[in-house]
Amino acid sequence: MQRLTTLMAALALSACPQDSGDETGGTETSDQTTSTSETSDGSASTTTSAATTTTTETTGPTTGPTTGETTEATAGTSTTEDPTEGVCALPPLPEETVNALGFNVFGQTYEAKPGEMLDLSVGAIECCYIKQMVEACVTYSVSPAEGATINAVGALTIAGDVAPGTVFTVTADVEAGRKVLTTEVFVYTPESNPFVGIWHEVAQLPCGGGAEVAPEMAIQELWFRASGEAQVTWFPFEIYFDYWSDYTYDLQTGDLTITPTGGNYVPADVEGRARSRSRAINLSSRTCGSARRRTG
Repeated sequence: MQRLTTLMAALALSACPQDSGDETGGTETSDQTTSTSETSDGSASTTTSAATTTTTETTGPTTGPTTGETTEATAGTSTTEDPTEGVCALPPLPEETVNALGFNVFGQTYEAKPGEMLDLSVGAIECCYIKQMVEACVTYSVSPAEGATINAVGALTIAGDVAPGTVFTVTADVEAGRKVLTTEVFVYTPESNPFVGIWHEVAQLPCGGGAEVAPEMAIQELWFRASGEAQVTWFPFEIYFDYWSDYTYDLQTGDLTITPTGGNYVPADVEGRARSRSRAINLSSRTCGSARRRTG
């Protein structure tokens, strides 16, 4: 039976670029032994390296190159030049660890506002939503180099004057080509894209008017990404989504279109049209479709 109601989704978690479970967050680092260069395509790269020095006195703590742990660094009154300087001395990773490396558990893109910092360090993704940090020889780079920098531990900083809509590509080169990972970072502002974040359904309105009623089965996650992708989930569980889609919007009219592209459960009655206003989205009776009926 067709539902004669209109969904209204209210903002639950504004601008939630988790990890996008998304794994975004600031990372503060101190000086390390690194080498930085500019590649032929204009990207900037930084390599974590290990170097040895002859030392006679101790200075303050410094941050380790991959784990973020604090260790005691030494600085000498006399040093000898090391031919291995700039070369990572960490042992090779086991093959199973290399196969499990990734940026985040969702395997998705990132989003950031101008001036923000993201932790884009790679780790071993364990079943099915746990990221374990690893110590490895990894060279991080970002392209274009103008407007963003990335350090030796994968902390990406977006300049404050970067225009919304800019897309950066981050590359992690593990052990000199043994595995190369890439991901994209989409820059946005709430003014350029007010939908980014996780929304949920809070009420239903009768089409003929009347008081709001609680949804029988509410959409718990309507997750809009700055990349133009969205996921719809009635009953979230770990990294499960009911279906995923593309979306387009018109800032002037507030019109929003959701177009499913695949999923675990794609309702047959998805219409995908909606209109936004203030901190709410008014959905037509079948914008996102009907929830899958549970039995038992």
